[in-house]
Formats: sequence, structure tokens, C-alpha cells
Amino acid sequence: MISGWEKYTGRKPEFEQGLDFTKVTFNLKETTQKTAQKTTQKTTQKTSERILELIRQTPSISRKDLAEALGDITESGVKYQLESLKKQYKIKRIGGDKGGRWEVKVD
Repeated sequence: MISGWEKYTGRKPEFEQGLDFTKVTFNLKETTQKTAQKTTQKTTQKTSERILELIRQTPSISRKDLAEALGDITESGVKYQLESLKKQYKIKRIGGDKGGRWEVKVD
């Protein structure tokens, strides 16, 4: 188990020896943070790509409709993604909230 742990995480377990005990600590902190960051980044990127595709198909799509079409994100999550895409100059809103449309910028 100990050699497998080191192979899996790249970190050695920590040992603490007492008079009548041995404590082994398997630290996940660095590995978990790196993995979480990579997973979040990939998920955000996939969600952004899916949103861009839906906007290309239906430029007048609403946040609510995007959330329903995606199925795994809330309307607030869609709002966050749209703001991020606007900051990256990948999309632009033409017109108002009601009756407006999205424009996807060409890369």
C-alpha cells in the first residue's frame, strides 16, 4: 500500500512512531488541489464550448433556455459563463435582455 501510494500521488506517507503506536499519514492535499483545478478547468472549458454551440444554433437563446438545454448547470452558472465569455471577447450581446441576441465572435 505504501509503495502504491507514493506511485499514485508522488508523495511519501508520513510516519510517526510512539512507544506503543505507529501513525501513518497519507497526505492528499497537493494532489487533490491539482486534480480539482484541472477538473474545474476542463469542465468550465467544455461548458463554455457547449454554450457557444447553443448560441450559434439559436442566437436569441435566453439564460434560462441555456440552463435547461445544458441540464447540468444552473441559470446563475450560465450567467457566470456568459460573463466570462464576454470578458474573453468570444461573445457579444446585441440589443436588450428581451428581444436581443448573442453574437459569437469568429476566432
